[in-house]
Amino acid sequence: MSFFYDGASIQNRRKSNMDSLLLKERSICGNPICIAVVCDGVGSLADGAFASSAAVRMLSEWFSKINSLGRLGLQMRDAVLEINAYIVREAKKQGLHTGTTLSALLLSEERYYVVHTGDSRIYMCRDGALEQLTDDQSLGGRLTACLGRSEQTNLYYNEGGVRNGRFLLCSDGLYKRMEAARLQAELENIDLKSIPISIERMIGHVTGQGESDNISLAVVLKEN
Repeated sequence: MSFFYDGASIQNRRKSNMDSLLLKERSICGNPICIAVVCDGVGSLADGAFASSAAVRMLSEWFSKINSLGRLGLQMRDAVLEINAYIVREAKKQGLHTGTTLSALLLSEERYYVVHTGDSRIYMCRDGALEQLTDDQSLGGRLTACLGRSEQTNLYYNEGGVRNGRFLLCSDGLYKRMEAARLQAELENIDLKSIPISIERMIGHVTGQGESDNISLAVVLKEN
């Protein structure tokens, strides 16, 4: 089994980039696993970048320390709950007003696992169909859940079987101006060599449509 992946995060026309991105793989007892994460610091909160960067850093550290494939997805969910508690504690200690979305995808040989909060998204494309694996936790353009705002956070969890698939993780800076049919076409036609070209093309499309927000996306191909 092989994982192929790449990603990009750009400031675009904002004063700073409050998005954070993680792409990483390793092997446990000869079993390959891969993690991909997109976090979008809450734009209305001055210290959003703290929450997004802390979440990605701590998930990367957690991923490096996994020593068992048992309850893999639930292990990630528990790690995200601990990360949320850390961000809340540090925000109080440092006087920060912070928060972040989080969309995390963990892939093993036979399954995918999703832990999510906020309105970033994870898509899966397989057998000619595009499926959104996350639910937007927002109402009227405002987040109804995120990390770092409260000790009690609403995490969305999802898992399923998959041997081959194409995955896209992205902040709302991408999908707000990218119609589903175009996303599906990009993922259906992507391969190992064309991942960077496709990422560049998608960013170019939404910036050409007038998007000014930070834009982050990660593409992961899983092949058995």
